[in-house]
Amino acid sequence: MKLKTVIKNVLLGSVAGLAMVGTAAAADLPVKAKAAEYVKICSTYGAGFYYIPGTDTCLKVGGYVTADTYYTKVERTVSFVDASGDGVVFGRYKGDPDGQFDFYSRAAVQLDARTQTEYGTLRSYIEARFEQGQNYGYGQTDDGTTSAVFSDTTRNRAVLKYGYIQFAGFTFGQATSAFDFWAGDGWYGIRPGNFYSDQSLNVIQYTADFGNGFSATIALEDGQAREDDYGFGDFTPFGGSFTTQGQQVPDIVANIAYEGTWGAFKVSGAYHNIGDTYFTGAPVYEEIYDGFVNGDDSGWAVLAGVRFDFAETTTLYVEGAYAKGAPGYLGLAGALPVVDYYGDGVAGWYVGGSLTHYWTPAVFTTLVGSYTASDNYAIDPFTNIDFTGYNVGVNIGWKPVKGLTLVLQYDYLSAEYSGGSAVYATTATDTTEQNRVTFSAKRSF
Repeated sequence: MKLKTVIKNVLLGSVAGLAMVGTAAAADLPVKAKAAEYVKICSTYGAGFYYIPGTDTCLKVGGYVTADTYYTKVERTVSFVDASGDGVVFGRYKGDPDGQFDFYSRAAVQLDARTQTEYGTLRSYIEARFEQGQNYGYGQTDDGTTSAVFSDTTRNRAVLKYGYIQFAGFTFGQATSAFDFWAGDGWYGIRPGNFYSDQSLNVIQYTADFGNGFSATIALEDGQAREDDYGFGDFTPFGGSFTTQGQQVPDIVANIAYEGTWGAFKVSGAYHNIGDTYFTGAPVYEEIYDGFVNGDDSGWAVLAGVRFDFAETTTLYVEGAYAKGAPGYLGLAGALPVVDYYGDGVAGWYVGGSLTHYWTPAVFTTLVGSYTASDNYAIDPFTNIDFTGYNVGVNIGWKPVKGLTLVLQYDYLSAEYSGGSAVYATTATDTTEQNRVTFSAKRSF
């Protein structure tokens, strides 16, 4: 019995020891980690999209940085000449400063989020821009093409270029106008050429896709984004100004478009509510200045454009537009008044386009430009004027690596107001001419 007891005690001790060793070893083992959520590629919408972890939404993150250097030579000449026949010059002044270098940079962040739903793709798109630099030359102010700037104006600002939602054919938010087509394609740089329509603004749009490349869009758009200057600008009579009551009705815009293998075309139209126009200034004619001016209360614009793609190396744009009482649709907000002295809508038109050819996959050249003119309009009871302008440019670009574009560009601009006074028998001209060289570096990612 004694021997059996000893053997039993030894066995029990061995088991206990093994159990303790096992417990200690188990304590030293790492605890099993929870499965990590790795980023998953989303191939549904093309390259660059991935699933936001824990959701069925695909997100693409991108952006670009543009760094521009400008050399600008701009001069402005104003003259008054006797129109009775002897050609006597009554007065002339000329602003002719030395040419100037200035710099401008832009950094942009782009976010594109898409989710598949039973109604189709739900999309949200954002492009936020951050800019810093100087302004110098014609049409470089915030409202587009107002005047010649003869001194540095430093800007440091953040801009929401795009911020919209698309769902079941609808677009809500800050987006490209349904009116625009060519939009200056072919110009490079943060401050491109002038005299065409290119506007992003707040919209409510609906697009119907008919298949085979055909579509149609109807939209309500923020008219004040195009017509932020309802007055006469440099041609305000007697120190007074014309204003309106603001946006009583949004702009109504519609288009029919096609996109195919050979290119694209668009025909579009817009209605712009001018509203009542009020003059504040010296009362010369009481029936005109007493309260609201009788005249046009509606403006409109039409556009037709076509793009041809040749052999994947050459692209040609041609576009024309006409507007009355809606100069913003010509890219002339601030350069032309919405209405004249009598409250009638001021009319104008432009034609423009570009031709881009790739000599190699990395080297291209572009010829680009546009021409615009207004009808004759009254700026006071005795004086009528009109506006003509054109801008033509040529550039050469190089894409040494993917995502990097280097462009050297030259352009010439002419903008002229001309007219005459029946009372003083004079003709007057106000002409701005500009020669500019741009070097632009852009890296997209």
